[in-house]
Amino acid sequence: MHKYNRNQGPKYSFAASRNKAPATQQCQKCLQYGHYTYDCKGERVYKPRPTRTQQLKKPLKLMEVKMEEDSLPNKDGLADKILKKKEDERKKKKSSRRSRITFSLSVILAFTVEIHIFQRQEQEQEQES
Repeated sequence: MHKYNRNQGPKYSFAASRNKAPATQQCQKCLQYGHYTYDCKGERVYKPRPTRTQQLKKPLKLMEVKMEEDSLPNKDGLADKILKKKEDERKKKKSSRRSRITFSLSVILAFTVEIHIFQRQEQEQEQES
């Protein structure tokens, strides 16, 4: 027998496969609970709702969040810790750069001073001779 034989019907019926809706399921047609819209036998119910104009005229209520600062156990979060660590690393890099620059400048200054002293000594020797 061919596996796509269309003469043979399904092994179970569609009505048997439908499950009853849970008691919390609300029908969108009649607004009753306990059945799906496609199983509804009731009439469509009109539920009046405010128009968009009415909604826009009504002011919004802003939700106020009241939180005491003492209620938080630790005010420093993970982001604060990461930022502090990175800032400390930047300070270390800056200070090491400064010390290298200072050292370099002191070496250059000492070298220029030695050159200047050497040039003076040469000038004095030339004047004596």
